[in-house]
Amino acid sequence: MQKKAINNKYYYLIIFSLFLGICAPTLWTDGMFMDGLFYASCAKNLANGLGEFWYPHLSKTLFPSFHEHPPLAIGLQSIFFYFLGESIYVERLYSLITFIICGFFIHLIWKEIVDNKYLYFSWLPLFFWIIIPLNSWSCSNNMLENTMNIFVCSSVYFSLKYHKENQVKHIFLAGLFIFLAFLTKGFTGIFPLSIFLWLFIFIRKDKKFKLLLNISLLFLFTIIPLILLYLFNYTAIESLTNYINIQVIKSIQEIETVENRFFIVKKLLLEILPIISLSTIILVIHWKKNNNIITVYKKWIYFFFSLAISGVLPIMVSMKQSGFYILTTLPYFCIGFGLLIVPNIYKYFNQINYRKIKIGSFMLLTISIILSLSMYKKIGRDLNMISDIKLFMDIIPKNSTVSISSNRKIYNLTGYFSRYGNISLDRKDQHVFHIEYIDEFKKEKNKYNKINIETNLLYLFKRK
Repeated sequence: MQKKAINNKYYYLIIFSLFLGICAPTLWTDGMFMDGLFYASCAKNLANGLGEFWYPHLSKTLFPSFHEHPPLAIGLQSIFFYFLGESIYVERLYSLITFIICGFFIHLIWKEIVDNKYLYFSWLPLFFWIIIPLNSWSCSNNMLENTMNIFVCSSVYFSLKYHKENQVKHIFLAGLFIFLAFLTKGFTGIFPLSIFLWLFIFIRKDKKFKLLLNISLLFLFTIIPLILLYLFNYTAIESLTNYINIQVIKSIQEIETVENRFFIVKKLLLEILPIISLSTIILVIHWKKNNNIITVYKKWIYFFFSLAISGVLPIMVSMKQSGFYILTTLPYFCIGFGLLIVPNIYKYFNQINYRKIKIGSFMLLTISIILSLSMYKKIGRDLNMISDIKLFMDIIPKNSTVSISSNRKIYNLTGYFSRYGNISLDRKDQHVFHIEYIDEFKKEKNKYNKINIETNLLYLFKRK
């Protein structure tokens, strides 16, 4: 007879409070990584009727049709902007909610695997998950992977449900969510297509026909929505074709952002190093006390590690790599390490004073909320740029175009102007307002008057 599950509900409150506290200094302050800034700007514009779902709009001069990625996350975020307005906290709230939902699916996946007594120890993989630096960074910077993580976790969950119950509705949902993951960030979200292979290798040796049937069904239910789009929505196919040509083919053939293909593997090891270190310490302590290490979930550990690695290694095909490409694989490393650790710590948690845990969890939540509130209206990254642009917003009309003369890349500048006022930047000298970097300024142009406001990074001029 299985032992009754310990409901460690206050541990979940601790996990949420810790994550909120870790993210607070960057999540709630103004300033954002360029990619996330672009996504928020496109979503805000879509909510305001600028652009379409399949043709998101950033600015008149940069990405008037944004096809760098598929549009689903931008479309979903635009709903938040439609109902909540244009505050910088809209995209931040959206990001936080995506992590909460993803965390819930990690909990559901855990419950599909473990014995009854470990059901409410899913806080352990969640703890491993939140201490990975890349996750708090991604939450604070509005990455598309935040949304894609929900769909990838959903597909894994329903695949496991199908594995246990053999109901077609579950594999249908698994395939549908893989398609939605693709519609969010493209091919980095389709690695759960390999899940039945890993289940066959490590968990249950079904007949090979059953394996091929499961893989075929999952692939079929993933691709059917794409076929329907091809048959009935030419605009969607045109948009996705643009994405594949611009982002996928071009990145494989032309773009190099790393020195070698093993960058992504090195990045992975660095990100999960805190988990590896903590797990090693726990296992060493347990070994010294008990002279053994309990590995009741060894096959499942292999399964989750293999599933996660199947989402990392294909990235090596391209020399265009970034650390955040691995974000959707991290939950499965965390679940794997959680399954390794939980049997070795279970007995110690029977002895804990849960009244103290309850009090501590609410204290930690209070501290995290206070820390979050203290960030209100503060600027984090790009302080000088944001400060100047906000001064300019009082002078430059919204929805206008501004000239800029600079040899620098102006992606961040374009993103902030678009986000705050739907203002486009143009290197052609033909508009009412003109900006220059202070350190590039040489002399005033005859056709412009400098506007006398105190700035740190940029000068603003108005045509005479």
